[in-house]
Amino acid sequence: MNGAVVITGGAGCIGSDLAETLVKRGENVVLFDNLSSGKMEHIESLLECPNCRFIQADLLDIQAVQSAMRGAETVFHLAANPDIRFEKGDATDKDLRQNTMATYHVLEAMRRERVARIIFSSTSAVYGMSDGRAIPEDFPTRPVSLYGATKLGCEGLICAFQHLFGLQAWIFRFANIVGRKTRAKGRTVISDFIAKLEADPRRLEILGDGKQAKSYLLSRECVDAMLFAVAEAPSGLNILNLGCDDQVTVEEIARRVVARMGLHDVEFIYSGGETGWLGDVPRFLLDVTAINRLGWRATVNSAQAVETAIGEILESRGRGSAGQGGPCKR
Repeated sequence: MNGAVVITGGAGCIGSDLAETLVKRGENVVLFDNLSSGKMEHIESLLECPNCRFIQADLLDIQAVQSAMRGAETVFHLAANPDIRFEKGDATDKDLRQNTMATYHVLEAMRRERVARIIFSSTSAVYGMSDGRAIPEDFPTRPVSLYGATKLGCEGLICAFQHLFGLQAWIFRFANIVGRKTRAKGRTVISDFIAKLEADPRRLEILGDGKQAKSYLLSRECVDAMLFAVAEAPSGLNILNLGCDDQVTVEEIARRVVARMGLHDVEFIYSGGETGWLGDVPRFLLDVTAINRLGWRATVNSAQAVETAIGEILESRGRGSAGQGGPCKR
């Protein structure tokens, strides 16, 4: 990469991991974040480097976005609504503003400043429900959540801008991304379970029936995959699934968290139903054949990614690795 690299959501989990890699490579990096979910502690050490600077602003401010794009060559657009869960009473335009409108502003600012390349973090939620088989990139996109629907809208805008204005674009449909910086605000299942057990170490509420099964990928592996694909798939428009070729159930994650926290006789309380919340996709498995054929494959599977993330999150919270605990009550 020759010009500057702009990372929206640069103080987030994936964004800060990506920034660290690019700064070490000697790239000139601009981190753009409104800090609604990102944290300064993720990037403080990076800002000591002369080739990294931070802009605290919102993507809904198109003038701020355009200013950030000046002199850039590449944009990693990772910013989005951090809380994918929808509950009754929530504003129905939140995802529209923070996902779709924010992405439009990124694209329009790129057009005005003649920035040529965009890498976008989409989601497996664009597919909606599946029949349990691994989902390839050409699977019908029928999202059942506002988050998934607006991310699909972002994909559509990127495709149109790519066609009309000659961009190079990489759209990555992520599995569940986990790691040390996994945010509590996003209500990821690992951080959610840890917080609940810290509040009450004798019982754990599990949304749904605990049988929800999904794929997980470490944040640093996600970064490696994106950078690999950008180098190896340079055509105008690329859409790729990113993940592992296996799944882990929510109940298994709960058992692993309990064990690593050294807790015993924890009672699991299930809210019931197949899904955890409105718009939740209870089971998905991404077909990652395309990225594998390019030459990239995750080094750890979903279970190992979850186990690693649990240990890293506990360590970051000052709990360390507590060892193995006893069995859980059903």
